[in-house]
Amino acid sequence: MFSWILALLGMSMPALREGKRRRSKRSKSCEERKSLQREVQAKRIEREVQGRIVQKLGAKEFENTIQEKIQQEIERHYSLVKIEMEIKKKKLIEEFQQQRDQEERSKQELEAIIRTNQQRMQEQQQRVAQELGSQADELWQERGLLQKRQEQRRKALLKGLED
Repeated sequence: MFSWILALLGMSMPALREGKRRRSKRSKSCEERKSLQREVQAKRIEREVQGRIVQKLGAKEFENTIQEKIQQEIERHYSLVKIEMEIKKKKLIEEFQQQRDQEERSKQELEAIIRTNQQRMQEQQQRVAQELGSQADELWQERGLLQKRQEQRRKALLKGLED
């Protein structure tokens, strides 16, 4: 179909294919060269970066900066630990005060219970003493009555014997 165009141009189909292959090879080799150049450039840049890093790492300024940052971190951690310790200290003091207050309340409650019990015991002892006193009085009165009756009987017996 395109053979008449090729004939006019003075080319054959195999020749056309050969030309395409050559151009393809040239473009591949060109791409390979560009790729190789990019790799070489990347390696050169990497070496330059590595050199600068080594130079920076070895510099006194870098060491000073690192030491300064380490010192700042240490101070920050120290500050945090100090704050945590203060919080724990306050919490322990508060717990101790609460415990002491609770013990004081318990002590006062116990003392109140003891006072109440002592007062009840004294009242009970007074009632018992009054009851015992009343019983003793009654016994004295009863004894007095018994003695009077005995005296009256004896007098009556003596009077009856005399009559």
